[in-house]
Amino acid sequence: MKKFIFFVVAAIAVCANYAVAQERIAVLPFRNMDGNLALNSWCAKFSDSVAAGLRLRDTTHKYYFVVSQDTVAETLAMLNLDPTNPQYESDMWKAVAMLKITRVITGNFNVQSGKMLINCYNYEVATKLPNPVGQARNLFKSLDKPLETVTTIVNKMYLGLAPQP
Repeated sequence: MKKFIFFVVAAIAVCANYAVAQERIAVLPFRNMDGNLALNSWCAKFSDSVAAGLRLRDTTHKYYFVVSQDTVAETLAMLNLDPTNPQYESDMWKAVAMLKITRVITGNFNVQSGKMLINCYNYEVATKLPNPVGQARNLFKSLDKPLETVTTIVNKMYLGLAPQP
């Protein structure tokens, strides 16, 4: 009987520690800072790819849980938020509050000199400030292969999400 009670207490302690260590994050659509409406499709492509990459990076959900992109899109639609709207930067925090997350990942892109300039930030929801460790900034890629930056973005975001040795 003592072994059974010890096992139950140990299981509860492990589960409690696991639940506390895990962060709930969401990847919001990136902003098209270029103004060219033809590039708006990249807003969702970047966020979907980064979310998928982060899920693959922590498949056991040991450090974080990524909210599904369908849930994010539903919440944004419910609040009528559009990444192309200039007020998106301030209004996105309403969606963040509804999603009940601790971290939000989002970014922006712009076309300069025939290449796409991509930035991605890992914001702490409590302070609404980007984590200085988890940032992918000034990534330049050709217009035909901008998704090649996703691996770099995921690696840099992971540094800000998972504890480092």
